[in-house]
Amino acid sequence: MSQGQHATAAEQALARGLPGHAARLYEQLWDFARASAAARAAGDLPRALRCAVSARDEAAIGELVALLARDQAGQRTAADLLAQLRRHGDAAPLYEELGLADEAAQSYLRAHRDLDAARIYQQLGQDRRAGQILERALELATVDEKPSLQLALGQILSRRGAHAEAATFLQSARTSPALSRAATMELIVTLAALGLRDGARDLLLELRRAPEGPVPAALPGERGPAAAEPAHGVALPDDLAASLPDDLAADLPADLPADLDAFLRWWRDRPSSRPRSKEPDLVGGRFRLERPLGAGGSGRVFLATDEVSGRQVALKMFFAAEARGSSAFERFAREARLAQALRHPNLVEVYEVSIDLGFLVMELLHGGSLAQRLAQGERPSGPQVRRLALELIEGLSAAHQRGIIHRDLKPANVFFDSRGSAKLGDFGVAHLVDLGQTQTGGLIGTLAYMSPEQITGAPISVAADLYGLGVTLFEALTGRLPFLGPDFVAQHLGEPPPRPTDVDPLVAPGWNELLARLLAKNPAERTPSLVELRAELDHLDLGGRSAPVTAPAAQRSSAQRPAVSGASDAGPSEAAAAAASAHKEPRYRFETPLGATALSSLVRAVDSVLERSVILERFETTEDADRRMEHVRLLARAHTPFLQRALSLDRLTRTAVFEAPSGATLADARPQLSAAELARVLKRLARGIAAIHELGGWHGAIEPRTVVVDENHVPTLLASGLGEPSAGTAAGDVQAVIGIAAHLAECAPTLAEIFRVTAARVDATPPAAPQGELTDGEALYAAADALEVAVLSALGAR
Repeated sequence: MSQGQHATAAEQALARGLPGHAARLYEQLWDFARASAAARAAGDLPRALRCAVSARDEAAIGELVALLARDQAGQRTAADLLAQLRRHGDAAPLYEELGLADEAAQSYLRAHRDLDAARIYQQLGQDRRAGQILERALELATVDEKPSLQLALGQILSRRGAHAEAATFLQSARTSPALSRAATMELIVTLAALGLRDGARDLLLELRRAPEGPVPAALPGERGPAAAEPAHGVALPDDLAASLPDDLAADLPADLPADLDAFLRWWRDRPSSRPRSKEPDLVGGRFRLERPLGAGGSGRVFLATDEVSGRQVALKMFFAAEARGSSAFERFAREARLAQALRHPNLVEVYEVSIDLGFLVMELLHGGSLAQRLAQGERPSGPQVRRLALELIEGLSAAHQRGIIHRDLKPANVFFDSRGSAKLGDFGVAHLVDLGQTQTGGLIGTLAYMSPEQITGAPISVAADLYGLGVTLFEALTGRLPFLGPDFVAQHLGEPPPRPTDVDPLVAPGWNELLARLLAKNPAERTPSLVELRAELDHLDLGGRSAPVTAPAAQRSSAQRPAVSGASDAGPSEAAAAAASAHKEPRYRFETPLGATALSSLVRAVDSVLERSVILERFETTEDADRRMEHVRLLARAHTPFLQRALSLDRLTRTAVFEAPSGATLADARPQLSAAELARVLKRLARGIAAIHELGGWHGAIEPRTVVVDENHVPTLLASGLGEPSAGTAAGDVQAVIGIAAHLAECAPTLAEIFRVTAARVDATPPAAPQGELTDGEALYAAADALEVAVLSALGAR
């Protein structure tokens, strides 16, 4: 049956009331989203969940897990299915709620949530196993992540009588302001157990003199003992306040004695369930508020510390308890739900959401917002504004594909990470397209950036976001809004916007027409889509001050190579356009030849638009080169930090653009690695090929010349310059990675020998090598993980 026949048959099955049969047909078509919906209609929730995972539909996954978890049998089914599909982070909490501690711990480990795994093993009384996990995590942790791990490990070691080792970790954990109190109390007890009573007494006196913590008694907008009327008339919701655990310092008696023995008796006899303090401390039992970062229409944002991971986050909290059930709280709840459903590099990532407690936790972006930069007098250049626009288009596209309109696009909602990449945030007034085409409940959004149809309450579409983007880009280019107010309503509805060049003559004229279309009063007259807007930006003439964002021109190596304008049968107008573009400065400059394969030539260049170094690979016009280009396309879909990232692939010019990796290939330099570093390289390479294998593909060209290792010994598998395509297999990739590890360990290319040589360096017992052939990267990753555990355990026991 052809693909079209399958689709028709599936539709007919649905029409005849046979959703189960339709689900199976959609699965055969790899249309997993429709397969999931059909299976759900048929009542086959496990099949629906499996298809939703294949479709990467996070919203559907959440709904289906909730439906299955209504009873224990369904929850176990959901947990097992998620674990089979390698969604270990989702499976672990389900197992934990079911009381299946072993399964929960294993899933937490596979999800790299080591603190949670250690917590489970401690509950099981397996302190030794918990300690091993924390030791391994500490080896791999960043500076910000270490204090939480050090505190947890110090507590375990102290409980097991290893007081000297515990003191070292607890002393290190005290350097974190958020954990200092807990670590100090543990350290007092530990020093006393070592007989160092003077040191313990000094710490006790220091603890008595210390302030109560980084969170003041009453932050603006919170209720506290010292607070009179809260700022802006908002307060913590009662149910949120009731859920906030106390600071460990609140466990101390009100009149803390300076006598060490009295403290030790209190410590020994303290109840497991501690009395509550009157002041809020940990939001959701996990996040410690540090200081306010800002306030908006749907809540306040705080800098917070995640007590589990030790990292800093941005925590947005909705305060007005009396407003629950109101439209304002509904907007906050909508933002929380939408944030969970959206995942994209150009959207602010949300780590955790609690609608019940009224908060969501987001990544902390150190680059600030566009509004902050503009307020400080910064004026981005034309190329920088174009890059900003292209990145916002990517984020908006991800939202629009999910049927979500942002509706409040403005500089205050555009954030930058430490690398300068733009991310769109704050979906508090976002709207689902299919929830109704007209607006009710008044003006929602920010008036200075609001589209005419939002102001009048007319039907809205993605065109509303295009208008907000136009206002934002206008302000970024000129330093002022297109309409200055105060009557924004009349100006948005009736006044034509000025041309950017009339406001600032230094702005390239090419922006005039582009922004005029974005700011058209009639939505039908605006740029039709983000795709077309992206194309306009790609070819925008910035007046010679920067390059048009066009694909790099392919160099001819034979008479058959197509010209830069496109196909060989291009018409006169296309040829003229190509000739005109030839006089413009190319986007990729300062090309340095890197060599050639049988299918392509490679150069290193500087991307003048994004201002970074890239690798350009220009392919010949042959069938083998076509196959290699398709392989590059597959590798570009593998999301892993251990595979060279493909930035673009242009079929017309037969050019692929890659990130330029940092470091040297193993063919050029073989690094001297410790046992732990060797195990880690093996594990990371396994993770790299596992991402490819999950797509049903393979790398097929892993050898010392295609593996780059940077100064921190992080490996990257090259996707560029791989040469002629081979009939590779996943098992072949596994053997090739084992060969790379053997090359680094200077031993025979078998896992057993790699394990033996690596473990011998730290006097560890090597783990048993897997029996039989390893068929994919995930299996190799599990084996490498066992080696790493053995090495780190040996190092931790010293």
